[in-house]
Amino acid sequence: MPQVLQQASDPKKQKHIDSAGYLSNKTIAALCTPTGGALCVLRVSGSQAIKIAEKISNSELLPSDDRKAKRIWISDQSKKIDDAIMIPYFEPKSFTGENVVEFFLHGSPIIAQKTLDLLFENDVRLALPGEFSFRAVKNGKLQLSQAEAIKELIIAENDFALDLALEKLSGSQHELIEKIRTDLMQLATLSEVGIDFSDQDIDEVSLPRLNQRLDSIVLLLERLNGSFDRGKKFTDGVPVSLFGLPNAGKSSFFNALLGEDRSIVSDIAGTTRDVVREKLNLHGKKGYVTFRLSDTAGLRGVVVNHDADKIEQIGIERTIQAAQKSDLVLVVVDGIDPNLNQIRTFLNSVKDKNFLGVITKKDKVETKNQNLITEQLIKEFPEVSNWTWISSVTLEGITPVAEKMASIAETLLERAPGEVVITQIEHLQAIQKSLKCLREAKDSSDLVMFATGIRHGMGELGALIGETLPDDVLGKIFSDFCIGK
Repeated sequence: MPQVLQQASDPKKQKHIDSAGYLSNKTIAALCTPTGGALCVLRVSGSQAIKIAEKISNSELLPSDDRKAKRIWISDQSKKIDDAIMIPYFEPKSFTGENVVEFFLHGSPIIAQKTLDLLFENDVRLALPGEFSFRAVKNGKLQLSQAEAIKELIIAENDFALDLALEKLSGSQHELIEKIRTDLMQLATLSEVGIDFSDQDIDEVSLPRLNQRLDSIVLLLERLNGSFDRGKKFTDGVPVSLFGLPNAGKSSFFNALLGEDRSIVSDIAGTTRDVVREKLNLHGKKGYVTFRLSDTAGLRGVVVNHDADKIEQIGIERTIQAAQKSDLVLVVVDGIDPNLNQIRTFLNSVKDKNFLGVITKKDKVETKNQNLITEQLIKEFPEVSNWTWISSVTLEGITPVAEKMASIAETLLERAPGEVVITQIEHLQAIQKSLKCLREAKDSSDLVMFATGIRHGMGELGALIGETLPDDVLGKIFSDFCIGK
């Protein structure tokens, strides 16, 4: 958003500054859409939203007007600003739980700026990033995980991330965490009963029986803990690296996949000295898939160390590291000079990966020789699947490789029905802290320590639903949101 739309144009009108920040109760406003198109949306929320909207539109808003579009003129009393649409949402039925008014303006930046200035003159301040969502959580209209899902929905780059965000918005993650906390509450209650009646032999509240019940809870949390790495692949993309000899055509293939010149291409071996990374979206059978694609340095230094200068050797080391961190490795082989011995050495340096074979320079190799080379590669490297000939000049073979990449990625991202996958590092940390407390409880030899561990573990999970987070920490979470949400 241009800076001019983030503050009043006249210093005298800068009443939108509020030192209370997210804890402020002032009426707030922000654009929900960019300017410059046919329309833009401006949202106002707070106790004075209805009153101020009536003033600048010279219209009366009654509870019976709730959620009804009304055509109005926005005016500063001396001059009309825009012929607009206004929709009021009366508390508590709005998104934020407060009185909310949304203005649908023509998309001119000057109209948006003048309307914001007019609001600032009426003691409205500019909303902070994510402040509408913050107020929705604060007023009980959204759970914290649902508010975070809104941000994930906005930034979703593929079908898998979109589906995950929509499920989270529906409350699936919140419901699971609430169930786990309820189970822990029951367990804590039983353990405290066991403490009170420790002089009686009650099997139901004995430490062995309580530990049995704790096992199933720990298992659920361990599954959530283990889902984080996969969850990041939904949102950030499946990591893929190109792996092969110098001058095998990796950078040309990399550029062909992206549809742009991102890596430097040269006939000089070892041109790529570092790892070049880009995101790529490919369409598979189940929708779009995002990849984090890495073009890497040629690997001759692994075999013939003296041929590689110091900078190139560092690039080669990073190539190995990138491949080891990738879920899919594209083994790129020069169709003119395959050099099978060195390829085997390279493959031995990276184990247990999904390897996809790419043979370059199809436009320079006769069909008969292509078939012979393919048969040889299949025989020599059974761990590499689907060897495909490509030409980065004619682009032949690029689409089949992309389709195979998408197919492998879809398998990696497949989820069981109803499976909850976490994507936020803060959620991972809360789960790990809870697991630490619960494991300490399980290792304890008396009911008092057991009950203490259960209570602490239950408290750590409160961070996932916002119950145990102070307002300043909540504000920090929402500061990563975009203005207008």
